[in-house]
Amino acid sequence: MKKYYLFSIIIALSFILGACGSSDSEDSSQNNSDSEEQTSEQDSEATSGNADSSEGSSEENGSSDEEMDSDLSSGIDTVIGSVEDLDSSLKDSAEVNTLNEKGKTLEEDWDSIEKKVEEQFPDQYEKIEKSLYPLINEAKKDEPDVEKLKELVKPTIDSLDELKQSVSSEG
Repeated sequence: MKKYYLFSIIIALSFILGACGSSDSEDSSQNNSDSEEQTSEQDSEATSGNADSSEGSSEENGSSDEEMDSDLSSGIDTVIGSVEDLDSSLKDSAEVNTLNEKGKTLEEDWDSIEKKVEEQFPDQYEKIEKSLYPLINEAKKDEPDVEKLKELVKPTIDSLDELKQSVSSEG
């Protein structure tokens, strides 16, 4: 009788442990198959890319640079739009919640392109930083100073426009 209980407990534990391990096994086997597919794709791309390495790499780099410039340019447009949106809110209502939301949106838009700007245009990044960060911080305050915000909008837009011209002249 004791053997029967011992055997039952061993079987029950093996089912429990087997069930616990199966979900991890399925996930890891799926991850392994995904990584194997990616590796084989990369190998095939590398093999096919070696045939025209001089032409292919220059074309790829040119198009990726253009894409980065267009991404950066559209990102700058988005940030300028956010600053202008904040400016129009200052003129229209100047409600605290609205200004806080616009400040948060502006910060998120800037964060999306900030690293690229800092790497590619360090001088203009510093110039933008001097007016943009105080603008964002003031807009996010519990009681934003509307006059201070109005003073910061113009230099911020000017420095962003200057950056946009640099991006378009470089591309």
